[in-house]
Amino acid sequence: MNWYKYAKLSGAAAVLALCSACASAPPAVDTNVKIDFPPQDRITSVEQADAVLELVSLSKAQIDWRYRQKEQICYQRFFVNDCLLDAKNERRVDSARVKKSEVEANYFKRRDNVEQMDKALEERNQDHPLADPDQSGANQSAAQTKPIE
Repeated sequence: MNWYKYAKLSGAAAVLALCSACASAPPAVDTNVKIDFPPQDRITSVEQADAVLELVSLSKAQIDWRYRQKEQICYQRFFVNDCLLDAKNERRVDSARVKKSEVEANYFKRRDNVEQMDKALEERNQDHPLADPDQSGANQSAAQTKPIE
């Protein structure tokens, strides 16, 4: 029975050693990922604006993921607040770069939408023109001055 106790204890010690090694190991996450920022070219079509907006959403997700990973790493360090400030500053700078492209793409899409609505309104007005306000006023005054017989 002695060998059984030693085997049991050595197995428990091995499991404990493996668990402690996993807990103390730093995370194997590469936080130096390259963020795919949207291109800074002028947007000339709605399709291009949609593509830029998709890149913006992907970039925002990458930025948030990287921040969360760095945040977890910071909590294992001694100077937690300094590390968190650096991570937040990096996230802020990257988000500002992405925001410029997002604003430009949304502006182009809004402007294109307004132009299309203006064209549709002009076509509708050409199909059904409104009466000239000067002529309708003259007709109403003539009808009012006519004596009733």
